[in-house]
Amino acid sequence: MTGDLELMEHADGEAEVELTAERRAKVEAVHELGELVRGRLERAADDVPDARFGAMWKEIDKQLDLAATPAAKPVGLFRRITRAIEHYRSHIITGVVSAGAVAALALVLHGGAAKRDAHDPIDVQRVSHRPAEIEDLDTPGGTGTVFNLDDEDGSTTVIWVTPEDTVEGI
Repeated sequence: MTGDLELMEHADGEAEVELTAERRAKVEAVHELGELVRGRLERAADDVPDARFGAMWKEIDKQLDLAATPAAKPVGLFRRITRAIEHYRSHIITGVVSAGAVAALALVLHGGAAKRDAHDPIDVQRVSHRPAEIEDLDTPGGTGTVFNLDDEDGSTTVIWVTPEDTVEGI
């Protein structure tokens, strides 16, 4: 069954729909209503005096000329900065908000160093500061070697995987 939306699309020439007598009457009514609205708008445009249209076109031409030609007098530094800020306002606001969000996130995530009680036997460290402790690595089809390196900068874990088909000495 064809709904009103399909009938409107048919009336606009966007879809082909089989029409019964009742639906054909609806489509004709839509066409007639469209003609009435167009006629009313054309009459309203005709009622506007030509002088008013002329004034509107002069104003439009003047605005276009101002936009096309650069300013005749030199613009000061403050005005140039103000224009740049007006032109790139959304970029500046986005940058400031992003920088603030990153600073807030850094403060929340950093949160200060964890304090350790001298009498507490458990060494509690953050996961990101806890050194990796890999002793052995199962690598099918190869050999895995694990190096745990400690120095003044912290600890580093290096995992070296050598395939079994690698010839030594090459």
